[in-house]
Order: sequence, then C-alpha cells, then structure tokens
Amino acid sequence: MQVISFSNPALASCGASFCLVNTDWAVQGAWLDHGNRFDLRYEQVRQDHLMSGSRKLAANEVDQRNREIQTISRRWLLNVDHGINENWGISASIPFIDRRHLHTESGAPVTWNFRQIGDAKISARYQTALQDAATGGASVFGSNIGLKLATGKTDIANNTGTKAERSLQPGSGTTDLVASAYYRRVLPDLTSSWFIQANVEAPLSEKDGYKPGKKFGVDVGVRTEWNSNFSPMLQLNFQSRERDSGLNAEPENSGGNSLSISPGLGYKLAEQVNVYGFLQIPLRQRVNGEQLSPKWAATIGIQFKF
Repeated sequence: MQVISFSNPALASCGASFCLVNTDWAVQGAWLDHGNRFDLRYEQVRQDHLMSGSRKLAANEVDQRNREIQTISRRWLLNVDHGINENWGISASIPFIDRRHLHTESGAPVTWNFRQIGDAKISARYQTALQDAATGGASVFGSNIGLKLATGKTDIANNTGTKAERSLQPGSGTTDLVASAYYRRVLPDLTSSWFIQANVEAPLSEKDGYKPGKKFGVDVGVRTEWNSNFSPMLQLNFQSRERDSGLNAEPENSGGNSLSISPGLGYKLAEQVNVYGFLQIPLRQRVNGEQLSPKWAATIGIQFKF
C-alpha cells in the first residue's frame, strides 16, 4: 500500500470538483424513445477560493509558505445513449480531464499538470410518460441505475515524482453505484417545462487506502422556448458530499455541500442538433476543514440524435 506524503504538506485540501449542471436529455426537453443520442460537452471549474466552513479565509489566516493556491479543472465528457424503446434505454460516458494544481511547500511552488482519461460510467434507464387530456400537457417519470468504473489512473505524479493527492487524481480507483430518479412536467402553454431530479453516487469499496465520500444531489429547473430555436433554462443545483475515508484520504478536509444557480441557453442548430451553455454561480458553499472552492463554473455542449 502506497502512502502519499509531502515533505511539508499544506493543511488544506486542493479540491477537485466539476460543474453540477444537469444536462440529461430527459430534463432538457427531449422525449427519450428509440434511437441514438450523443452529447459532447466541455466543463471548466477554477478553484482559487480558500474556504473554511462557509467563509473565505483572509490572507492573515493562511500560512503563506504552505498553502493551497489553485486547482483548474477542464473536462471533456462524451455521453452516448441508446433508446431501446419508449421505456428502456442504456447509456455510457467517459471523461477526458485536463487538470492543473498549484500549492506552496516551504515557500516553493509545487505543481501538477496532467491530461488523462477519467472514470467511465454505464447505466440503464426506465421511464414512463403520462398524458393530461384536460390541458394537453404531459409528464414523465424516470430512473437510472448504473456503475462508475475505475478506468482513471490514481498514481499521477509531478516532475519530482511526488504523487498528487487522491482527491486530485483523474480516477478514484473505486467502483461506485450511481442512481437517479426524475420527474418532468410540460406546462399548459406547451412551450415550457419544469423538472426535479435526485442523484446519488456511492462507492462500493475502498482502493489502496482511499474511499471517496458518498455524493447526494438534487436539481430543479425550468425550460421554455422563445421561438423555434432559442430555449432559455434556469436551474438550482444542490450537492452534498460526505467525507473521504481511508489511510490515503483527508477526511478532515473533504466533503461539504453547495447550492448554486445556473442560468443557461439552448439553441437548435438543426432538427436533431442542439447546442447549449450554462454558467453556474454558487449561492452558498460549506466545506469541512479548509478547501479550495470555485467562484463560478461553466459548461458548453452539443447534442444530436440519429
């Protein structure tokens, strides 16, 4: 078992979070019947906001010689979905991560830079639609269940041979259960809809002294159509993560919760092609111990069906 250590470690966590915006087809206005769909999106999170609990730390509260400075995470995520019929479907996704982290040790800068494949996910979906004869609106209930696979590396090191913290690595090393349930309702005007979705990700085992904390999330959003091409969207995204555990974890500086608002816009390029973008702004953040947190996050993507 390899213990990750630093000669003079910083006390805070470097953090490693991605945009929490919900871009599932079912909640963005697509009825998921038979056929194939692709979603390719780019996400960026810049964490340079050192927090303790729910407040930002002042400069005089931080040891400037041993401190976390910045984590910049960029991720390209490819998701492929196959609708077997109007009720059943399967999907798979794989991320490519570009990450840079900087902190100081004894006043000297220490960095990690890597571009790696992350942890892939596979899942199955069931949904059922209901038609409201009185208003012409419709609603859909659905659920997903699957696995996050340990496809990402967990031993990335910098040019001095020092391994990055496990929470910073492109993969967790664990196989996780992933599940969600959602409800979407078309409003009486037939051009607007709202949704709510609950999500959970729970590791099934520990790997090399590290087990990431369970994650729970709730997304609520509305979508409308200005015209046949433009679709404004607005979401509230809540996520809670438990502390990491294990010999190579930092339980005292991991986990927390956040509530964010995410305005977005979709545009129909063609009958079966849509592009979208969201800007996510935290309304409230609370971390355990001391952690780097983002001031904002952003994602853009393209979806198409054939």
